[in-house]
Amino acid sequence: VKGVSVLLYDQTCAAEKRRRRKRGTFPDPDKRVFINELVCEGCGDCGVQSNCVSIQPVETEFGRKRKIDQSSCNKDFSCVNGFCPSFVTVHGAKIRKAEGLAGKADPLEGVPVPAQFPLGEQGWAAIIDGVGGTGVVTVGAVLGMAAHLEDKGCGMIDMAGLAQKGGSVFTHVRIARTPDD
Repeated sequence: VKGVSVLLYDQTCAAEKRRRRKRGTFPDPDKRVFINELVCEGCGDCGVQSNCVSIQPVETEFGRKRKIDQSSCNKDFSCVNGFCPSFVTVHGAKIRKAEGLAGKADPLEGVPVPAQFPLGEQGWAAIIDGVGGTGVVTVGAVLGMAAHLEDKGCGMIDMAGLAQKGGSVFTHVRIARTPDD
């Protein structure tokens, strides 16, 4: 038989790993990987080898280098598969937690309440696109809930497929004046 008839992908997606780690049901490795910008030559091989969205360009006085965005790193460490001496593995490293807002002034104080978005006869439609794990489906869900809270109609189709490690994701969102429209 020519072509692919079945595709099996036996790996937990990065977004699901992050969710499970937050719940404490998935092991959280006690190490982090960083890129030493003074050693990095900016070749980008780390990004090619891993296809990781957490590897980002950073401009330095020595030209464009790479860094790892620790807040989006899924800790599969595939970035170290590239042949690069700039990678540094730190055991026992933790991300600093942001200071909470407890006891501080209301951050929304002085922000005006937004007006409701006026919908015409045709309603409103959008396609939101991005890569897996960056919140594309969440943005669609937030828009859908906002429409629901305003008694509007909303239809959504999420196309996530095999959105793993930088795979394409998009959400079609259509909002109408009423649920019957």
